[in-house]
Amino acid sequence: MFLARLRSLPRLVGALALLVAVTACSSLPRTPYTEADATMGLPMGIPHVRIWADGSMAELAPALRQFRAARDRAGFRDYSIMAISGGGEDGAYGAGLLNGWSEQGSRPREFSVVTGVSTGALIAPFAFLGSAYDHMLTEVYTQTDFNDILSGNPIAGLFREGVYSTDPLRRMVAKYVDAAFLARVAEEHRKGRRLLVLTTNLDAQRPVMWDMGAIADSGNPRSVDLFRRVLVGSASIPGAFEPMMIDVVRDGRTFQEMHVDGGTTMQVLAVPTKVAAAGGDFVGTAQSRSFYVLLNKKFSPDFDLTKRSTFAIAARGFDTLMKSDTYGTVLDSYRFAQKFKYKFQLGFIPDSFTMKEQGVFERSYMNALYQVGYEAGRRGGDWHDVPPGLYN
Repeated sequence: MFLARLRSLPRLVGALALLVAVTACSSLPRTPYTEADATMGLPMGIPHVRIWADGSMAELAPALRQFRAARDRAGFRDYSIMAISGGGEDGAYGAGLLNGWSEQGSRPREFSVVTGVSTGALIAPFAFLGSAYDHMLTEVYTQTDFNDILSGNPIAGLFREGVYSTDPLRRMVAKYVDAAFLARVAEEHRKGRRLLVLTTNLDAQRPVMWDMGAIADSGNPRSVDLFRRVLVGSASIPGAFEPMMIDVVRDGRTFQEMHVDGGTTMQVLAVPTKVAAAGGDFVGTAQSRSFYVLLNKKFSPDFDLTKRSTFAIAARGFDTLMKSDTYGTVLDSYRFAQKFKYKFQLGFIPDSFTMKEQGVFERSYMNALYQVGYEAGRRGGDWHDVPPGLYN
């Protein structure tokens, strides 16, 4: 998650400090709604496109039945899951790896399921549509910098909902995600494949899993807008970036939900713990099964002398918290793979990459990291079949 990199973002930390000091300045009006509204409401009037990712088995069961039915109709011979984590500008690693892996030739022609969180949400649709879209990933992660992602300043942020506006990011997403792009996603969705993205409903303090293929295949005239909003919302760090407000309709009444970075609640969208624990048919008829977890971050602890200052300590604390959360999710994914006989594959930024960025979304840093990922992909992905340190 981008927030986990606060130690390298002095401008952002300072801006957040200023905002905290003046929290009484102003706030924008909102239409009240309840948790029941959030559960039953239809985003932009579109049904059956999301569930609570932390829901009870009773809440998850209908979606799980539909998921399995689509999988069985598709009759996958090779079934593969690709879960892509958050990581801000470090998403350049994942973009590079996918490109290099395509060139190397062993990348699966298509993944049966692709999930994404935060920067992983921005990568996921391109990974879902396959190698033909690799050049778009390269553009996004090597030809952009701060001004292509964010705009604004701390003072202006006092009168908005975040220090920085995500208008540039929204324009960039709109450049690639149009009606034709959604038509391709919808086509693959109808084949039984699934593209899932995570946001956090900040009002409910709960993770929301969006079925992006269902949005694309809905035929609703607002589907392109909702698709884009979910992608940007998944990457919008609360307080630092403006949240994504999404119109929701229930019983003829319209209100807005506040959605922010999916990494606020989950660093990787893998198999929900309750679902994995409950068991069931996660095998189907496929002859081979693979579970890829692509981390846009380092996996092992990363020693860095922490400055004795409030914000340096807070940033390091967030970084440690997110790393711990990621480690737990990876272990859960590994146990799931072992239980249901999936080939487990874990990828992450190598410890040998030691370059420090000098600013937010610094192009030279992203290009260097992209190249590291690309070279890993050219070697077949540098995948680990067991989480490092698990047995030693």
